[in-house]
Amino acid sequence: MNQMANRAEGDIGAEIIPPELAVRAMRDSGYRNTDYALAELIDNSVQANATQVDVICLEVMKQVSQRKSRRIEQIAVIDNGDGMTPETLRIALQFGNGTHLRDRKGIGRFGMGLPNSSISQCRRLEVWSWQSGPNNAMWTYIDVNDIEAGRLKSVPQPIPKPVPPDWRERSSLFGTSGTLVLWSNFDDHRLQWRGAKATLENTETLIGRMYRKFIDTGDLTIRLAAYYDKEITFDATTRVNDPLYLTPQSCTPSPFDTEPMFQTWGEGDQEFTIEIDGQAHTVAVRISWAKEDTVTRGSSADRGSTTYGKHAAKNVGVSVVRERRELELDKAWTIGYDPRERWWGIEVEFPSALDEIFGVTNNKQHANTFASMAQFDWEEEAYPGEQRSAFRERLLANGDPRGLLIDIAEYIQQQLDEIRRRIKAQTKGKRSTQKRHDDPDVEDQASDKFRERAESGHETPSDKAGFSEDDKKELQDDLIENDHYTSTDAKDIVDAVVSRKRKVQFSTGHLDGHHFFSTKQFGDLTKITFNTNHPIHNQLLEALNPNTEDDTDADLLDRVHRASDTLKLLFAAWARYELEETQRHDELMEMRQEWGKMAKVFLREDAEGKK
Repeated sequence: MNQMANRAEGDIGAEIIPPELAVRAMRDSGYRNTDYALAELIDNSVQANATQVDVICLEVMKQVSQRKSRRIEQIAVIDNGDGMTPETLRIALQFGNGTHLRDRKGIGRFGMGLPNSSISQCRRLEVWSWQSGPNNAMWTYIDVNDIEAGRLKSVPQPIPKPVPPDWRERSSLFGTSGTLVLWSNFDDHRLQWRGAKATLENTETLIGRMYRKFIDTGDLTIRLAAYYDKEITFDATTRVNDPLYLTPQSCTPSPFDTEPMFQTWGEGDQEFTIEIDGQAHTVAVRISWAKEDTVTRGSSADRGSTTYGKHAAKNVGVSVVRERRELELDKAWTIGYDPRERWWGIEVEFPSALDEIFGVTNNKQHANTFASMAQFDWEEEAYPGEQRSAFRERLLANGDPRGLLIDIAEYIQQQLDEIRRRIKAQTKGKRSTQKRHDDPDVEDQASDKFRERAESGHETPSDKAGFSEDDKKELQDDLIENDHYTSTDAKDIVDAVVSRKRKVQFSTGHLDGHHFFSTKQFGDLTKITFNTNHPIHNQLLEALNPNTEDDTDADLLDRVHRASDTLKLLFAAWARYELEETQRHDELMEMRQEWGKMAKVFLREDAEGKK
């Protein structure tokens, strides 16, 4: 007992969370992709009054499986901002600390950005910052290997260290003041894209949208560049990516790269005032919708198949903007299965003083409270006979921030109802007839196969679970909250599951990560959700959508070809995965074999020749 006590007090200290464990957890939280992590560093540059930022990838040749391939070795973010003093630099590399924790005016504030975003992508972070030229830069670092080994307990005291000559040759931003953030020692699985060109092209799409207001006004220029040895292999200036499509000069494909593709809805901005602690703050809602000539300019009868239509499909949702910087495109407000959702745009802009009201997360990627308002129905929570005004006052009295957002949410929903009608009228008769949830279809076929497997000796615990009232409620809540179905559709789906005794239910939803589907259990029901954020959804599942009444013969043929090509590419992706995962090759072959056996059971024709 004494030995254990001595170890607790002497060896590991009294830390509530040992640093090496905390860092491991932080590496796996907060940032969706490499581009979101890079955006966090650009936030720091903007906060430091930078007008120019360079994002530079350095590639080297590496042995990958049986051949050599280019891989990212280092990523640098360089700015011409104010630079940092040694004290500020050291604080900036501390988790949860920072110089803007109390600053409500800037886009920073949360104190997690620089270290947390960096170690989410790499194992070594180095920072040079200078206020009297790059020869007089101060330097310090964080190294995950050292932290995990217990060799690094605190941020090293910054020391004088000139910026390396190689980096000065790659950027023109090494003036009187500035900062260089350098990532290295990458875990391959953490980089979203392993090549520099793919990383930078995808980064441009995101940061062109996030910082569109800064770029459009000329307040910020973001250069993206890649180097292989001393050769420049990619060099571009980030263009505006406007999800409202009202900016004349943007990255929208021709003919809308030099003119707006959408038009302003109504009279323009609608402003709402929210008062906090005696201070009034303005929330602006901007709405746009497609011009009529988006229909007539396309070579196809379907504007969605044009290059600009495909571009719009990547910008679906309500753009939530804080201090001129976009937090996210919130898809909670959209109808996930309707491709016409791409033809409207909504932006909600608010100051950082309202962070708690909107529910802004510390990585500045979500506004959780505002997102919940997309499915908010005050009548469901009101007391019997309680009027809307009394309900709102009750929320405010209880300190519930939703009471301050009700008017904004209702305004958006009301406008969306009318916009959707107008967009539908633009296409003159094109329609998408939604299937009835209680009609026999593939869910019933899959359910039969689940039962057959259980009855043939492959029963699982879930097969015995039944489908209780609690399961029904949890499924309905999940469909509404996570997959963003309407309350009516969610109830219809649950009713069909019960009446038809389904074991399988297919759904669509926006999922984080790279998987193109997820599974959840609700009693004996398996819900399979296809990820609308994954390319396979649009290229395969939507291409095979059975609602084809308005399609021409050419449209139908194009659907088939697109789905066929996508399916082949899907199998090619798996084949490549097997090649690259050399340590697991036999295991993956066995998985392929077993999945093939299961697929054979599910796709086997019955005695009548029907599937």
